[in-house]
Amino acid sequence: MPSEADSSTVECSEVREALSAWADGERGPDAGREEPNVEAAVRAHVAGCSGCAEFEEAMRGLVELSGLVAQEPVPDLAGSVLARRRRRGESRVFVLRWGIALMGGAELVNALYSFVAHGGQEGHATHESLSFTIAICLGLLLAAYRPALARGYLPVIGTAVGLLLVTAVLDVSGGRTSALDELPHVDLLTGCVLLWLLAREQPGGPAPAWRGRVRRPRPPTYGGLRVVSRSLVRPARIGLGTAFAAGLVLLAGGPASAHAVLTDSDPAQGAVLTSAPTRVSLTFDESVTTPAGAVRVFAPDGHRVDSGRVTADGPRVSVGLESAARGTYLVSWRVVSDDSHPVSGAFTFSVGAASAAPTAPTVSTDGGVQTALGVARWVGYVGSALLVGGLLFLCVCWPGGWSTRRAPRLVLAGAVLLVLGAVASLLLKGPLDAGLGWSALGRGELLQEVVGTTYGRATLTRGVLGLLLGLLVLGRGRLSARELGVLGGLLGACEAVSFALAGHAVAGDVRLLAILSESVHVLAMSVWLGGLAVLVVGSVWRDDGARRVVLRFSSIALGSVVALLATGLFQAWRQVRSFSALTPTTYGRELTIKVMLVVMVLGVAATTRALLRRRGALSTLRRAVALESLIVLAVLGVTSALVATEPARSAYRPTVAADLSLAGDAVQVSAVPVGDRQSQLHVYVFGADGQLADPAEVRASVTLPERAVGPLPVALGTAGPGHRQALLSVPMVGTWRLAVTVRTSEVDEETGYVELPIR
Repeated sequence: MPSEADSSTVECSEVREALSAWADGERGPDAGREEPNVEAAVRAHVAGCSGCAEFEEAMRGLVELSGLVAQEPVPDLAGSVLARRRRRGESRVFVLRWGIALMGGAELVNALYSFVAHGGQEGHATHESLSFTIAICLGLLLAAYRPALARGYLPVIGTAVGLLLVTAVLDVSGGRTSALDELPHVDLLTGCVLLWLLAREQPGGPAPAWRGRVRRPRPPTYGGLRVVSRSLVRPARIGLGTAFAAGLVLLAGGPASAHAVLTDSDPAQGAVLTSAPTRVSLTFDESVTTPAGAVRVFAPDGHRVDSGRVTADGPRVSVGLESAARGTYLVSWRVVSDDSHPVSGAFTFSVGAASAAPTAPTVSTDGGVQTALGVARWVGYVGSALLVGGLLFLCVCWPGGWSTRRAPRLVLAGAVLLVLGAVASLLLKGPLDAGLGWSALGRGELLQEVVGTTYGRATLTRGVLGLLLGLLVLGRGRLSARELGVLGGLLGACEAVSFALAGHAVAGDVRLLAILSESVHVLAMSVWLGGLAVLVVGSVWRDDGARRVVLRFSSIALGSVVALLATGLFQAWRQVRSFSALTPTTYGRELTIKVMLVVMVLGVAATTRALLRRRGALSTLRRAVALESLIVLAVLGVTSALVATEPARSAYRPTVAADLSLAGDAVQVSAVPVGDRQSQLHVYVFGADGQLADPAEVRASVTLPERAVGPLPVALGTAGPGHRQALLSVPMVGTWRLAVTVRTSEVDEETGYVELPIR
């Protein structure tokens, strides 16, 4: 093609071919020419040729019409997508490492405590078992510190934990250990499952999601919270299923009474021995723990003669004696039952001959310590509601609340209250169990005794879970909304179980169902009150979507209320059993108050749901939610008192009245409870004329058929014409059979029977 100077020699066909090629984005023909400036020559020709100029204009219009315009280069998103998946994978590894460290550390503390506190009293097999447990815990901690070791440690730790689970099941089923004593090993099982999940994230294992594995479509979202990814569903199912199966076996032990009851003693109550015993033993109907001064024995002159070293082996408690004086001895005991409540009592026996019984110093519960412990429980309940309920509310109902100032602070305040309540409960429980006052607060031996009980381990675990949940909220920036909600829900469920293991649920019949019911009850309460608290204190009402948030929470609150009612009814049946026990017992009266408050809060909640259907009622709705929250807080206060109160079914001691017809006389029998295993017995005899009459002889005795105890004679004394009475004291609770015999002549006598339920 010629230069610009010779543009007149360019053919129109060549120019138009070049213009067409350039419009298509091609280089265009140069016809083999070597001219350096082809474009300049074409432009010069177009400027002087009207036909080519019209062709260029038509070509430009055609290009615009067909949309052939220059486009911006498409960015490559593969790098950012992989980076996002990598960050999620790193967040998952971070959570797994902390979970493994927590589980391994908790079991390590328990093993070291057992090794130091009881190592010198156990045999070689126990030392070896503790050594292996400590080694497993150290392996978990090392894997948490260096995740690359997870795949190498998994076969060894998995095998050890599996064998530990098998031996625990065999020992519990064989009656060689208590089911609750094996519960602390659940953290090893949980740590092993977390170790397996961590091994899946390491090089050489199954490819994690963020390393390029083809993933299935994401599951749908619910209220802004995406369900857990499929890569975690299967291991989570296996881990939770294994833990649940273990819990079924461990918790399905034999039934226990609501409070520990003395069933036998050696020497027996009222026994007269020819020589002084070397030990005094007490047997209860369930395993008990012994606080300081659990069993004290006083000689006839009033001074203590026990050695002070109380030994406990499940339900059997004993102490040595250091005296051989003649006379009547007093045994005063105070133990803690499975449901964490202190139980006390006393009985006497004699050596050689009976004498005046000594008087023991009064051991009573300090009202201030008991009240403070109730306040600590209430603080723990409130902390659970703010932490667990607030966390789930922000994840499910109002994800935008994380960007506000008040809502996250409210959740963190719940973590602080939960930890403070757990610490205060641990410090106060020891002085309360031992019958001591504020001066014993913080004593190391009392705290050590509490931590060794089911109540202490559950309360300590609750504090650790509260701390972990608080750290989870602080580090929420490293987690997705899905991971934060799922982990918060799992830890919140574990925290609810810790409340159940520190109360009435661990004692009595249907124990497994009771623990599950109590856990659901606490969790539902936390979700309900926590959501209400965020609605009241948070800035939800300033959000444009406030009504949508409240509607979403309303559905969740309705489910929580249904769960609360169902589990509450079950617990009321379990702890009361009869309407007649409601009025005369403290537990029944407190339960009645709680029911009244629940009815009030349900009425307010119904009003709240009605206001949701009205436009422009947000201000009124907010006041209704605040009132609902205040009433729920009052319900929590009553619940804190109920946890510390003896259940109505064991505290209720009904008066028994019966009419008998014996040897032609009408006999009226009444038994009025006056204390533990004691009743005031009255026997009235009426002649044929309906007047009080004195037959030749009136005798009475009691037997306990279910335990093959008796007959035990009852010493009836004359209280007036036709009136006999006696203080009936029996060695154990149960349904005793009272036999009353009336003799009117040398050959005429008849015996009648009355069932006496004695508690």
